[in-house]
Amino acid sequence: MIRSLLLLWFPILAQVTGPPPAAEKAPLEKSAFFAFVDRDYIFTVEVVKPGVPLLNFVSMTDEEQRVYAKDIRLALANRRGVAKLLTIETGDFQQPMSVASIAVHPRSSFGIRIDGDFDAARELHGVTIRLGDEDLELAPLSNFDFERLVIKVNRLNLGSPDFSDDWRVLKFEPLGSRSPARKRR
Repeated sequence: MIRSLLLLWFPILAQVTGPPPAAEKAPLEKSAFFAFVDRDYIFTVEVVKPGVPLLNFVSMTDEEQRVYAKDIRLALANRRGVAKLLTIETGDFQQPMSVASIAVHPRSSFGIRIDGDFDAARELHGVTIRLGDEDLELAPLSNFDFERLVIKVNRLNLGSPDFSDDWRVLKFEPLGSRSPARKRR
């Protein structure tokens, strides 16, 4: 009898108290997806197959910057990987073109492959990009969060006179962090 009452009581108790509060997401220790988002730039790094990361960027500024391959640092499981070259796909009939740096033009977007010794890494432990005199630390994302960000980025109007409307409408939130660049060795 008591056992029957307990079996009836637990479901009722669960309905009255409601579901347990949602646990906050623990930060990811590693991921195949990283992003930096602020009102000037959006950078993403995605490992598309083992050892092959892609870098995409969007510039919402009116000034030109330059990204150097050697200033892209990927944290692997047991070491730091530094990019050696940036590879641009030029089309079906031409060979890809590898360069040591690429211009980040005002109000533009572009995607490139990062070439370096990244073993067969499927996930990264961190990504830092030196841009001018600052280090941009990209935040790790889940696949779902990365895809949501990509959808928003694809809706940006690079011809807009004021990106604050895009930020408000698309509900962008800052990701990653900026800090003064560390000294070169």
